[in-house]
Amino acid sequence: MSKLALRIFVSFFVALMVTGVGTITVTSWLIAERKEAAAADLLVAAQEAANALADGGVSSLRAWAERRSVESSVSLDVLIIDENGKDLLGRTRPNSSPEFPADTDDVFAYDFPAVFLNLPTESPELISDEGEVFRLIAVNPRTGFGVLRDIPVPLLTLSFFVTALVSFLLARSITRPIIELQKTTEDLAIGKLDSRVSKTAQSRRDEIGQLARSLNSMANQISSLIKGQQQLLRDISHEVRSPLTRIRLASGLLAQRDAAAATTAARIDGEIARLDELIDKILDVSRLESGAVSWRPEPLELCSILERVLADAGFEAEQLGKVLSSRLPDSPLDIVGDRHWIQSAVENVIRNALKHTPHGASVEILVDEHERFARVRVRDSGAGLPVEDLAKIFEPFYRSAANGSERTDTSTGLGLAIAAQVIRGHRGRIEARNLSHEGFRSSGFEVCMQWPLKEKTITDSRTAIAP
Repeated sequence: MSKLALRIFVSFFVALMVTGVGTITVTSWLIAERKEAAAADLLVAAQEAANALADGGVSSLRAWAERRSVESSVSLDVLIIDENGKDLLGRTRPNSSPEFPADTDDVFAYDFPAVFLNLPTESPELISDEGEVFRLIAVNPRTGFGVLRDIPVPLLTLSFFVTALVSFLLARSITRPIIELQKTTEDLAIGKLDSRVSKTAQSRRDEIGQLARSLNSMANQISSLIKGQQQLLRDISHEVRSPLTRIRLASGLLAQRDAAAATTAARIDGEIARLDELIDKILDVSRLESGAVSWRPEPLELCSILERVLADAGFEAEQLGKVLSSRLPDSPLDIVGDRHWIQSAVENVIRNALKHTPHGASVEILVDEHERFARVRVRDSGAGLPVEDLAKIFEPFYRSAANGSERTDTSTGLGLAIAAQVIRGHRGRIEARNLSHEGFRSSGFEVCMQWPLKEKTITDSRTAIAP
């Protein structure tokens, strides 16, 4: 048996044993109390019955029994059994009641299991003037769940709360570390590499503790590998910068000395610029993924940032023979964030759309407020992606493996990765979708970015931005 199974078994076994012992103890106490009270009640009833029998004979005794049978205040029903073994009122006699006449001390015949029937006391007998003998047998008027009424309410309440507390503690001891393991796993899945299972869960000596220690060991290894990879990217990027600078200088000198080589030098400069941009993006991705970026949040008006980005992107679209259109709202969209990084995220998404839109086609920018978020949708006319690849497009260096997909064939796969890291770092959302499907192809592609709007308060009929 595993340690966890043994722990669960022992916990339930102890809980059931404690419950059983408690039940037996309380029941024994209640029976003893009930026995004493019943004996006293029976003696009182016997005295009343004797008086009735002495005053008016059997008819008076029958009248007394009838009055008692309809009284709701009595805690004990009394059967008056004659020499033929029949009740004076014709009531059904319990099967467990003693035979008459018989020499026995069992007087109480309760309608529940026989283990509770052995309540020894002398069975009262009544003898009339005519010599008729009657025996009084006490019967509990409450059967089945009715006997619960005899248990004091405070005791029932205490039993309920104790049982609930034990059940809660037992369930919590099992589920709490499992929930913690689930939370740590989810954190690791979304890139929180510093997330670990607590020492409390690790210190357990069962399978859950072993799983917690294994998960932390795995997280440490993954974190070490990824951080090493990020550091390698940063080191390579910095090392490549120096030879690129020297190549740029050599290209400039070549163009000055030989006019015929100016075209070649210009091409070299263009490739160097592309490499510089790639290195900058690699460094940005590395910093964002490692958490090395320190956000500088400030109140921003998103439309003003977009206007600046659209002005530059419009010029770029014109040079590429493409059309850039936009639709901005009349009302401001106030957010809080780092101006540099938010502008960079929007630029990367728009440039990605321009890159994959066919010549002569258009890229449309739609901006509005949606469910307390500032929403920016960038639509292009490029090829779509398989549905299963839409989420992966925001991963660094991602390229679709689908045949015929051209969206990532010429891209480094870093622009959208940077945009996703920036937007999520600002508690926003980003997603991609095909506008209409034909297999995995589409007539358009859309990237939707959303930032939470800054909270607003109304003062003196004017809208004030709340910090």
